[in-house]
Amino acid sequence: MRKLKMKLKTIFTILKYAFSFILTFAAFINVDTKHYLVIGTLELLIIFIVSDICMFKKVFGRIVNSILLLLYNAQMFILLFGSSYITVLMLTNLHSLEALSGKMVIYVVGVIVVLIFTFWPIEKIEWKKLKVNMYAVLSVVLALELGFVMLFGNIHSPMFAYYNLLHQFYEKHEMEEAINSTSVATIDFYKDGVENFYKKDDRLPKTPNIILIFTEGLSQNVISDERNIMPNVEELQSKSLSFINYYNHTFATYRGIIGQLFSGYQLNDFDVNKLVSIQSVLADEGYDTFFINTEPNNKDFTEYLNNLGFDEIVGDTGYECSGMADSISDKNAYEILYDTALEESKSDEPFFIAMYTFGTHASLDSVDQKFGNGDDAELNKFYDADYQFGAFMDKFENSSFYEDTIIIYTADHATYVDDSFKKAFPDYERNTTTVDAIPFFIYYSGIAPVEIDVKGRNTLNMVPTVLDYLDISAENYFIGSSLFSSSAGNMCETSYFDSNLYYSSKYSVVSGMSAEEQADLKQWLTNYYITRENQ
Repeated sequence: MRKLKMKLKTIFTILKYAFSFILTFAAFINVDTKHYLVIGTLELLIIFIVSDICMFKKVFGRIVNSILLLLYNAQMFILLFGSSYITVLMLTNLHSLEALSGKMVIYVVGVIVVLIFTFWPIEKIEWKKLKVNMYAVLSVVLALELGFVMLFGNIHSPMFAYYNLLHQFYEKHEMEEAINSTSVATIDFYKDGVENFYKKDDRLPKTPNIILIFTEGLSQNVISDERNIMPNVEELQSKSLSFINYYNHTFATYRGIIGQLFSGYQLNDFDVNKLVSIQSVLADEGYDTFFINTEPNNKDFTEYLNNLGFDEIVGDTGYECSGMADSISDKNAYEILYDTALEESKSDEPFFIAMYTFGTHASLDSVDQKFGNGDDAELNKFYDADYQFGAFMDKFENSSFYEDTIIIYTADHATYVDDSFKKAFPDYERNTTTVDAIPFFIYYSGIAPVEIDVKGRNTLNMVPTVLDYLDISAENYFIGSSLFSSSAGNMCETSYFDSNLYYSSKYSVVSGMSAEEQADLKQWLTNYYITRENQ
């Protein structure tokens, strides 16, 4: 009976490691990069051997095993669903965990299963009968991993990812220390006006109403997909002044919206920017400014919007939250947008209404329209966003304010590459999970469509471009410049930064930055933050 019990414990020990390998293999299938499988398997073998060696003291060995496997399994679980190891960006966005409610059941069940297998007590494997020297095996496996890392780098290592994570936090802390220790920026961001590269079209009203739509996480490939997922947006884009090969400069929403409105970067999600923004410039031009809040029950997001400097936040109370994650659905959001525009059009003052639609957030499904048979939540949510946009445009084109209003359509950032995105768009290749080309177009009835290739310039340029288009100039601290200019004004216009990740989108190619480029961008970032804090 005792032998049977020991045999069962040994089997369960093997099953514990088998689970971790299955998790590793599933993550490899998602990211489709064999290096993750190879180095992940090698590190799992190292954990297995080290744990077995430490079992000379059963309790000690089990503690070591549980800690190592917790670290390992956590990375593989995130890689499986998030297509990357744990990042600072993920950890700093934990306050928005509810936004992932579309897959919350899957995530919770997955975490429980991972924890069960992680903390399942192991038994020592009897290797003496097989005459295996575990120290020799450990040396060989360590040598193999070292060789692999020397050849292909350490970015695929789940354990080294923790070092990278700590290093990212340290760099962030260093930047914060530099900001707090000085009040004088070495780069002057002040400009006495917005450079004029575009002659305002005579057909535009003198002070047109402006509607600015930020669609949550929308890459251009979704609009251009041959399955006609977003036909209404694609059609309007073809009738508009459209900027192609245009990329997001940051991630995620809390950085993306404020970063675009102020043409700047954001170090922390809830930092307040008191510099010049498009809403402040337009307010000085006599516009009434509004932002439609589609997450009124999200206290953090509501406070964030209240700090942007709009005259009024619409949607805080009295609106039905029928969307997922206790949000206002895209259907209702566009109805609120139309109603607000209709009401404000009766005023003698022009209006500027900005809106962020939430329904296309990662993990969510449509609560209204479905794409095809409705089996793919990823396609459903984009199709629904497009359908509701089309319904809004139908009403808008028949409205009393149609000829006095321009529509600006863009996204807060690119679509995040998670497992759902990979399944829905299997043939679309991305170099990163967070950087991609996104839509940006300006529509006004009667003006011929034009397509401008901006060759990798980014969302820092949205506000200067819109103001140039409207022939509005004002003192500012914008990092970006007008996309009507033939070239970028500085490196930031093709540089991506979130919490600690740096990428270039120059010439429409997303790539990592050299150490020298990163150092230069850090100087820009640090000086911008110093300027922002001291104005």
